[in-house]
Amino acid sequence: MLGTFLNAGAILLGAILGLATRRDVPVRRQQQLKVLLGVASAFFGLQLLWRGLAAGSVKFFFYQFTIVLIAMIVGHALGRLCRIQALMNRIGQSAKLKLERASADPANSPGDGFMAATMLFCAAPLGIVGAFVDGLSAFFQPLAVKAVMDGIAAFSFARMFGWTAMLPAVPLAALLSGLSLLGQRLEPLLRQHDVLGVTHATAGLLITYVALVIFEVKKVELGNYLPCLAVAPALMKLSYVLFG
Repeated sequence: MLGTFLNAGAILLGAILGLATRRDVPVRRQQQLKVLLGVASAFFGLQLLWRGLAAGSVKFFFYQFTIVLIAMIVGHALGRLCRIQALMNRIGQSAKLKLERASADPANSPGDGFMAATMLFCAAPLGIVGAFVDGLSAFFQPLAVKAVMDGIAAFSFARMFGWTAMLPAVPLAALLSGLSLLGQRLEPLLRQHDVLGVTHATAGLLITYVALVIFEVKKVELGNYLPCLAVAPALMKLSYVLFG
């Protein structure tokens, strides 16, 4: 669960730096960080995708990749049916309203600042996928990318809300720890049924999609793709039953 500690620690560090210094991060430096975070998301996502598919023959590589692509389609359809992205959008809008209200009167709105920051940090799909993968295979790098994002955000929140900007690290750590523990519990089962590879590959593809969002190349409904993590191993197991 190294990624969880990195993410929570980055929030604390960002908030402390925000309280300790009056200097803002230059816009040019923010753009450079944005590019680096996008490249890192794409790199680590593709690395995890390759790790999931590389084991076995070339034929098995393409077989698993086909399962992953089908899982992405089916999982996205399930996500839209369950309106996962719509729920995340509502959370984001609620956080935005709380931030606006708290920014207008920071001294009297520490609760709004805390709630807004907590919702933004916890509802990020990168954190959900990253924590699950961290527990599944100790692949903490995606959460390291999110840690940098959240640390920068905490830096700004500390300027507005003071020391309460550190508090969202607690619920975030609880959520990510729970997801990582879930990954640890499921890993032996997934390995036993030989579906661990497609699970890794699907998670890697989802993390790669994050780069598209960061670079604003395409608006991707990341929340609606989350069911793919369950659909991919289920389809792989079904293919074993049907085709041997």
